[in-house]
Amino acid sequence: MTLWLSAAANRRILQLGTAFHPLETGGVMLGWHDGDDRIVARVIGPGPRAMHGRHAFIPDHVWQLEQIGQAFSASAGDLDYLGDWHTHPDTPAVMSNEDHMTLRRIGKRVPRAAMLIASLSEKRYESRAWTYNKPGLLARARSVETDVRIFEPPEEWGLEKIGGPSAIQGLSLISNVIVSCRFAATDLAPSPNLRH
Repeated sequence: MTLWLSAAANRRILQLGTAFHPLETGGVMLGWHDGDDRIVARVIGPGPRAMHGRHAFIPDHVWQLEQIGQAFSASAGDLDYLGDWHTHPDTPAVMSNEDHMTLRRIGKRVPRAAMLIASLSEKRYESRAWTYNKPGLLARARSVETDVRIFEPPEEWGLEKIGGPSAIQGLSLISNVIVSCRFAATDLAPSPNLRH
């Protein structure tokens, strides 16, 4: 399986990750299934009420569901929820125990759910992805690393209709959130019930 990440989605992850650095952020991936492959057309960010910490974040689930609904309507029902993405600021793009548990929870509801982790620091940006594989009754379910390929979609795909706010509009919205969250979020500590 390959996770095909549109260049626009990749830029959005980098923009949000940079805006919240050194705190974690994340969101959801929307796109299509093509056999075993996943094609990420759009990513949705954390939401205005998300909480960001050094090693965890809690998304604004209500806001994300609204954004997913809007994207679904704008695409005439063509987009699917593919999984989640989040950042690991200044640390490797490697799944933590919490990441494995989160992907397992998602994978119980979404077949072959994906999780993308973007590691970013001042000098480096790397994305890696995993899918939740439930092979059958006797085989054990597990997270499987997946290739990530970034691509530039053709214009005829019309992704601007489903892309949501432009990167500049999105970042201005996020920068307002950062100001209000940054102080409270520095006290956020990872705990077993936090979703990455």
